[in-house]
This record gives sequence, structure tokens and C-alpha cells, in this order.
Amino acid sequence: MNDSSKEIISRLRGKRFGVIGVGNTMRGDDGAGPALVAVLEGRFSLPMVDASEVPENYGGWVVKKDLGAVVFVDAVEFGAQPGCFRIIPLEMLMRSASSTHRLSLHYTVKYMREEWDGDAILIGVQPKSVKLGDGLSDEVSIGVKALSEVLIEADSSG
Repeated sequence: MNDSSKEIISRLRGKRFGVIGVGNTMRGDDGAGPALVAVLEGRFSLPMVDASEVPENYGGWVVKKDLGAVVFVDAVEFGAQPGCFRIIPLEMLMRSASSTHRLSLHYTVKYMREEWDGDAILIGVQPKSVKLGDGLSDEVSIGVKALSEVLIEADSSG
């Protein structure tokens, strides 16, 4: 288990958490978040939703589900090998990480903070290509499956 996996499990251990997959499935690896939700379907007991390109529509969802933490999963350029994943500090999102959804994620979390004091975590998956019309790359598909196992482990480690 790598350091990113250990950090994710440590942040989520003992918390009721949900997963919000973010991304555009028409833009290759930008669909990593929705792909994760699909992989977890039927294997994960906690709340999850495919927010597609509109995570801002799900701030209220987090509050209604009474979650101690929420995990946003999105393709984020952070200079690693495609398919690698790691926690991206939300306060860094506006400055350093490149995500096509960074503004909406920033405002979603800001809105949530007005009514919710849980732990908001962004897990970035390094894309290979976000070119329109591409499918999910093999590398990101493998990374998404590995991340699904980490989240299942975090759920069971409570």
C-alpha cells in the first residue's frame, strides 16, 4: 500500500463518508470520477453520486446525507504517472492543481462549509489524456480500480 492510499484511509477511518465523482466522460481521463462511481456500484455501502461536470449541484446532498466526510474524485494534473492518485489540498486547488472543475469545486466546498463542518477531501487522479472523444486510458482505469479498493478498505476500517 502506497503513502497516498495510507493517507486516504487515515483521513476517512471511523467516519461516515460519501463519494462524489466529478468529470466529463466525453473527455477521456476527465471521466475518472464518474468511472470510480461505476466501479464502486454494488460494492460500496456508503452514499455516492456521479456529479458529472456539475459538482456545485451536490453541496446540499452532502448536508442531507449527514456525512462526516465527503470525497470528491476528479482528474487533476499534478505531474505524476497517469493513473496515480493522491489527496489534493482543497486550499491549493485554486492556485496549483489543474482541473477543469476547480472553480466549481472551490465554490461547492465554500457553500458546503456554510452548513456543514465535515472533512472535504479531493482525490486527484493523474490523467493521461483529456482529449474530447477519447475513452478512459488503461492507466487511469487501473488507477480507478485501485482507488476503489482503497475506499472500500477505508469504509471497512471504521
